[in-house]
Amino acid sequence: MAQDVYIDGQWHAGVGEAFRSICPATGETVWEGNAAGAAQVHQAVSAAGKAFADWSGKPQSYRTKIIEAYADEIAARSDRIAETISRDMGKVLWETRGEAGAMKGKVAISIRAQTERAGTWMEAAAFGSSHLTHRAHGVM
Repeated sequence: MAQDVYIDGQWHAGVGEAFRSICPATGETVWEGNAAGAAQVHQAVSAAGKAFADWSGKPQSYRTKIIEAYADEIAARSDRIAETISRDMGKVLWETRGEAGAMKGKVAISIRAQTERAGTWMEAAAFGSSHLTHRAHGVM
């Protein structure tokens, strides 16, 4: 079975338009498959919505550990990621190695930004106090 579309923890053959990625440096086909069809997109959004309820209820510390594990996987696979970017985009490896490293670095930046911008805080005000609490609203 073709592994074109990942929905709810499983690979499926895409039923949408066929496309392929061609390495601009060599003309070699890097990947080919089918896009998701409209019904598959709806399935993916529905599955994400179902997962959202559980995920959003987890403590931030738990979610951060999962995202940090993702960053560790990026680091462990950085050579493969760099090669894939190079073949897909036709870029030289030294540049794509930097991109793979930046992917890992952006995880820590995103965690820090979430902590700074989306935490809960309280501040004294002339009328009493201001409270700010962020909560997740859904799949995007």
